[in-house]
Order: sequence, then structure tokens, then C-alpha cells
Amino acid sequence: MSNVKICDYFNCALIFIFLLFSLQLYSQNNENTPEYILNMKEIAEKGNSDVQYNLGLIYSNGEDVEKDLKEAIYWFKKSASLKNVLAEYKLGYIYDNGLGVQKDSKKAYEYYLSAGRKGNADAQYNLGIFYRLGIGINQDFQESLNWYKLASKQGHTAAQNNLSLLYEEGIATRQDILDAIKFYRCGN
Repeated sequence: MSNVKICDYFNCALIFIFLLFSLQLYSQNNENTPEYILNMKEIAEKGNSDVQYNLGLIYSNGEDVEKDLKEAIYWFKKSASLKNVLAEYKLGYIYDNGLGVQKDSKKAYEYYLSAGRKGNADAQYNLGIFYRLGIGINQDFQESLNWYKLASKQGHTAAQNNLSLLYEEGIATRQDILDAIKFYRCGN
């Protein structure tokens, strides 16, 4: 009987130590999170898409917190659900490159398309690539040309370079060496 009591006391002591240690780890996680991030989370939970996007950046880059792509994606998705164009582009990039998620060209395309329609030059450039190469969609050189033109008008140098290649090769447009040279000069 006394052996059983000793085992019960021992088990209770182990459980108590385990709980105490777990509580300490939990509080350390909150202690290690800077106050400004805790404040940002409070604001983000109230629906501020810009703060949600910035939290996504903080966690994706590991700024003042440990890098956490799941947490970053969570905040980017919340922001994108409120039509934040930068979050939409970032999610397109994440799915395009398989960062913390399985690579998914169709999801990447949809996020890029939403951001591109809102004028994001990087998304427009990536849409040009998707259409040119047929990534996640049917290949369409004319659409590729259109997206490159939109990004190029905003000074996107890689789009200008790719646009010059289309003119030089005569893909989706008449072959025009003068236009090709013009876009080469813009892009370099």
C-alpha cells in the first residue's frame, strides 16, 4: 500500500513539473514576441488588411520573430480576403514557388490575376510569363504580350526585356526590330 502511495506522489510530482515547464515555455513565447507585433496582431484581428499584410511580411522574413511561413500565409490570406493587392501578389508568389505550401500553379495564377487586374506590375509580369509558357493555363502569346505591356508601362524592366523579345521574334505581334530596340533600351 505504501509503494502505491509513493508511486502516486511521484506521478503527481512529475505531472506538476511537466505542467510548470509547459507553462514556462508558453509564457516565454509571448515574452519573446515584441510588443509592437502583439499590438499589430490586435489591430489585424479587427480587420486592417495593411497590418495583416505587414504581419505576413514579418513572419515570412523572420523580422524580430522566428520565421514562420504558416503564420505568414495565414496573415497574407486574411489580407487578401480583404482585396489587398500586395497580399494577393505575395500569395501568388508563394504558390508559384512552393514556399511553405505545395507548389500550385493554378492558385498562383488566380492570385496573380487578381493582383494584376488591380495594377500590380510584378503580378502583371508573372502573368506574362504564365501565358507565354502555358503555366497553369493554356499558352497564349497575345495575352502574354498584353500583360507584359501593362507591366512595362509601369517601368517593370524584366517585362520590358521580355516584351522586346516578343517584338524581336515576332511572337503575337509583327516582327519589329525598332520596337524591340526601344524596349531593350527601356529595360536595361
